Amino acid sequence: MDGPMCDRYGPRKAMAGLLLIGAITIGLAGLASDANGLIITRFFIGIIGATFVPCQYWASRMFSYDIVGTANALCGGFGNMGAGVSYFLIPLIYNAINLVLPPHQAWRVTFVVPACLCILMAVADYFLGDDCPGDEWKNRDSSPERHDADVEKHGLPRTASDCDSMEIGDSDDEKPTGQKETSTKAVIVPGLVGQPSVVVDLLSQLKNPAVLILMIQYGCSFGVELAVDNMIGEFFHTHFNLSQTTSGMLGSIFGLMNFFSRATGGMLADYVNTLIGEGNQGRMLVHFIAFFLQGAFLIGFSFALGTLSSSIVVLILFSYCVQAGCGTTFSIVPFANPKSMGTVYGLVGAGGSVGSIVFNYVFKVYGTNYAGAFRVIGYAALTAAMCTLLLKIQARMLLGLLFKKLNP
Repeated sequence: MDGPMCDRYGPRKAMAGLLLIGAITIGLAGLASDANGLIITRFFIGIIGATFVPCQYWASRMFSYDIVGTANALCGGFGNMGAGVSYFLIPLIYNAINLVLPPHQAWRVTFVVPACLCILMAVADYFLGDDCPGDEWKNRDSSPERHDADVEKHGLPRTASDCDSMEIGDSDDEKPTGQKETSTKAVIVPGLVGQPSVVVDLLSQLKNPAVLILMIQYGCSFGVELAVDNMIGEFFHTHFNLSQTTSGMLGSIFGLMNFFSRATGGMLADYVNTLIGEGNQGRMLVHFIAFFLQGAFLIGFSFALGTLSSSIVVLILFSYCVQAGCGTTFSIVPFANPKSMGTVYGLVGAGGSVGSIVFNYVFKVYGTNYAGAFRVIGYAALTAAMCTLLLKIQARMLLGLLFKKLNP
């Protein structure tokens, strides 16, 4: 629902609202008196994860076509890096509070810190942010006449079915006669002109093969990341008999790498796409390579568990590829269907959450057989890489680029 909320109310309000709801649930976690209460509050804290969708939607609206992958990857990377930062800082905050309060009170007060940070950011987003360049969301002219003018000026789709063949950022000689070049080539979403209901829009996008493929691939990248985040500390503790503190600090490597790994995935996708200049085929090429290497290194990790040093080295390699794959995915997502961008973002983001559930279950089934679990996940990533060959964005496929290079 967060995606359609962005389409209707703008990303600024959607982000602020989700942060405020998240702050409430985080604060209430400290009031839990038994395991059931903690489980329930933990469930609702998951709502704050939905802020990823307005974050990516917002970045796509604020930055131009040429760098939208970089913008999305930087924003998403900082968001994912927050998991690594929290993994590292929250225990330190608890230890500091525990100096003045007993343990059974200190862990409860610890939740106040992230809750206050969420409230602060919600207020900053609402009062200091802009939904889109140069204007407020509520001031958009959603009249049919304005929409028709936007279609002519920016090459927007008149209907959802037009999106598959729509080209954004084409060269001047490929544009319709009379269409003028814009200064930013921004990824623009029209106003609420004949926009279908939320349910109809969701069902329509679920029939879009490109959206389904991107959902699967994000499940095999971000879903893998979440699953590994949940178990990597326990892995080091169990497999190498390290202390909880040391295991947690080694595990934080996986999250902290988002500072640059997801960002470089988006940057490389934009850069190669500029060099190739064939729609989004450059982005799809980098996307394929990231997922293929992710699968290869995950399988390699299953054979590198003999020593701590080899495990850390391969962990760094596969974590880079996993997170770079997240960046390349959302360099492509804005072009799957620009007219329903919020819905597409929501669905692809949900694919990541579903992937997390699936891969967490894989780790649960395999138990302490970590090699077997990582091998299965590696095969899934390789399968996702092959799906890129079936991906069709704006009437172009990666195979078309390969055949063109083989037969110039």
